[in-house]
Amino acid sequence: MKVLINSFACGPNWGSEVGMGWHWVTALSNHCQLYVITESGFEDDIKNILHNLDLKYVPVFYYVNIGDKGRELFWQQGSFEFYQHYKKWQKEAFKLANDIIKTEEIDIIHQLNMIGFREPGFLWQIDKPYVLGPLGGIDNFPNAFMGYLPFKTRIYAFLKNHYSNLQFRYLKRFHDACKKAEVIFTATNDGFQRLKKIYSKKVILLNETGCEVRAIDNKDKNFEGILKIIWVGRMEERKALDLAIESLSNIKNKINFEFTIVGDGPMEDYYKKLIQKKNIQDKCKWKGRIQNDEVQFLMKKSHLFLFTSLREGTPHVVTEALQNGLPVICHNACGQGSVVTNDCGLKVDMISPKISIDFFSECLVKLNQDRDLLKKMSDNAIKRALEVSWENKAKEMFKIYKTFI
Repeated sequence: MKVLINSFACGPNWGSEVGMGWHWVTALSNHCQLYVITESGFEDDIKNILHNLDLKYVPVFYYVNIGDKGRELFWQQGSFEFYQHYKKWQKEAFKLANDIIKTEEIDIIHQLNMIGFREPGFLWQIDKPYVLGPLGGIDNFPNAFMGYLPFKTRIYAFLKNHYSNLQFRYLKRFHDACKKAEVIFTATNDGFQRLKKIYSKKVILLNETGCEVRAIDNKDKNFEGILKIIWVGRMEERKALDLAIESLSNIKNKINFEFTIVGDGPMEDYYKKLIQKKNIQDKCKWKGRIQNDEVQFLMKKSHLFLFTSLREGTPHVVTEALQNGLPVICHNACGQGSVVTNDCGLKVDMISPKISIDFFSECLVKLNQDRDLLKKMSDNAIKRALEVSWENKAKEMFKIYKTFI
């Protein structure tokens, strides 16, 4: 089977969307021959590692350049200006795809990522079986948490919800792509419910990210001493780092903890000031935006992962936490709600900021006091990582591919 994949973000050495694209490609390459269109900025990383990969079918990569400005906006994330560059990139990818199918007998075309629904590209116009997703970006910022945001951020989140709803309803190319698709994968339960009402049997719930299968030994992990908590993410309103800060402020005199923060973003200064205000700066370690291998190292040294996000697909960092043996404390929502089970994590429904903050605080105190439970949940996290491995995801995807060729 030959599959042409459009994966704008695809490269080794990174997490998030880039790592997700890379893992899908490498995992699927043990089942079928892939021809992958990706952004030129990942070319060097891919070429440096491609010959070392142990795959049944070595994927063939093609590169389309989005330009320096488009690349800069991509790494900044969250900018509507990015989509002007991204649409042009998709048009070039469409031209390239038409050239590829002239020389290769492609069986399936798969629009893999970026997972946001706003820009579905143009490959659905090609007369081949077409797969779309997993799609994300459909979930809105929860209204119950709006009042907790800084005023300017609150206005932005409100307007973005409104604009996203209009886009979901009226974007013609998005709906044309959905109509053409043999199957539409969606990353979250909320997205599944919204798409299911329109496209019925075509829609399948499939988390877009998975775990690497690798040997992890918890025997040498020290579960005693200072409770080591890690938070990883983009510092923006939907990631809600302030919920973590408030939770830790509540228990700063109850337990001895160390809080490692990884990431950067537009709300970084706001969060730093909040930490100062809550007087927990001595317990916090700022790492900024770092390479993925450094994130993995920090996770291995930590005891648990505090994930406060309010609007997500299925965050790559959650599955990375599981494969590093970290129990996850999070909301029972978005993609993480289905990936994290009660055996390997503690979850709370998104009802209100106060309920979330109180829940997170109670969980941290509970796991600090009961280190046997902490270790048990750590062991279960590793087991869960195996269940949602990239290998199992690729088998599921390949099985679906075979149903329509």
